[in-house]
Amino acid sequence: MAKLKGILKIEGTLDELTFYKTQDGHLVKTKGGVSAERIANDPNFQRTRENGSEFGSSATAGKVAPQRCS
Repeated sequence: MAKLKGILKIEGTLDELTFYKTQDGHLVKTKGGVSAERIANDPNFQRTRENGSEFGSSATAGKVAPQRCS
């Protein structure tokens, strides 16, 4: 992780770089993580896709207004 030592105090994201401020000063990090294409197609991420599907179903069910009993 890089540490900013110049006069520019940038916060936010530019292209693949994220600038942020911590108690240690201003820091810069690159974009990381696994690509969406790999999660969608790689057999190693099958369980991740299942969990995402279940979470999506739960979120959709939570939007349905409950029916009141009279």
